[in-house]
Amino acid sequence: MMRAASEPTADARRYARIRYRLLIDHLASWFAFLGAFLWWGGSHATARWWSDHVPTEPLRLLGYVAAVSSAYYLLMFPLHAYGSFHLEHRFGLSRLTAWAWLKREVKQLAVSAVLGASLIEGLYALLRHAPASWPLWATFGWVMFNIVLTRVFPTILLPIFYKTSLLQDDALVTRLLALCQRVGLTALGVFRFDLGAETRKANAALAGLGKTRRVLLSDTLLAEFTPEEIEGVLAHELAHHRYHHITKMLLLSAIGSWLAFTLTQTISHHWVAALGLHSLADLAGFPMLMRTLSALGLIGLPLQNAISRAFEWQADRFAVDMTNRTTAFAAALRRLAALNLADPHPPRWATWLFYDHPPITQRIEAAE
Repeated sequence: MMRAASEPTADARRYARIRYRLLIDHLASWFAFLGAFLWWGGSHATARWWSDHVPTEPLRLLGYVAAVSSAYYLLMFPLHAYGSFHLEHRFGLSRLTAWAWLKREVKQLAVSAVLGASLIEGLYALLRHAPASWPLWATFGWVMFNIVLTRVFPTILLPIFYKTSLLQDDALVTRLLALCQRVGLTALGVFRFDLGAETRKANAALAGLGKTRRVLLSDTLLAEFTPEEIEGVLAHELAHHRYHHITKMLLLSAIGSWLAFTLTQTISHHWVAALGLHSLADLAGFPMLMRTLSALGLIGLPLQNAISRAFEWQADRFAVDMTNRTTAFAAALRRLAALNLADPHPPRWATWLFYDHPPITQRIEAAE
């Protein structure tokens, strides 16, 4: 019995160790690719080709970024396929066939391309037309982008990947909407989204803003969790809205973004001329711009994660207090840990760098 009980924990630890290595490999590869592409002349050559063949700046930028992104994606595809397909199947987390995984990958690439192109086009438009004040305008644009994304996520983005429908369990719907009302929040309804065809993992959320706000429950959660456990999971999600965690994170993101953009503007004076660029808006400097923003984002990530973990602790306490079901909430966390293969005891460096939630074992012990 002891051996059988320890196997899921051992699998979770092995899975987590591989995931940590993959995250570090992806980070190192991103910085190395950008540096090599810039310093070996690839960036200048690509920018020059698009400038010679395309008459307008926005289309040049679009072509250049498409070429660079495609090269990086193809270079990293073996590692990406290993992490998102092979590894998930190895540990029994994924249910996708190779063909289904490829179709999903195409969808993800299409959505990422549209969103990424919008952000980069907006950033370079500011670099060209507001070279002195672009950090302020870029910060405003980034915050507005995230607000719009949050609002349209349940109505536009989620249905691209998952089939959603109104939950037909009237008793559970009444129970969850009553919980929303007790917290003082309104929701359009309770919706089920079909995650089970893809993975055994479970998830729930209170997604959207204003008229798009709705309760989302995965079919895997509905199949594996009791109504009391689902209520505890939803109470945790409601706490993020009740305590305005989303708004607070947006404000923190605005401050962090402004600092990153301002620091980028300041230090760019040291490398724009050295790299033979005309200005920060020069296409050939794109790799250096991305390296700088990525490095500054990485530096600020531990602080952002620490604040997020504090919000998660507050949401856990709220869930226990609101439902008055300590045992059910602890059981829900334990089920989530088992289904998602959460690392029970992540190393401190991994928690510090990668975790926006407290380690699951600590959450379970606190709930109990």
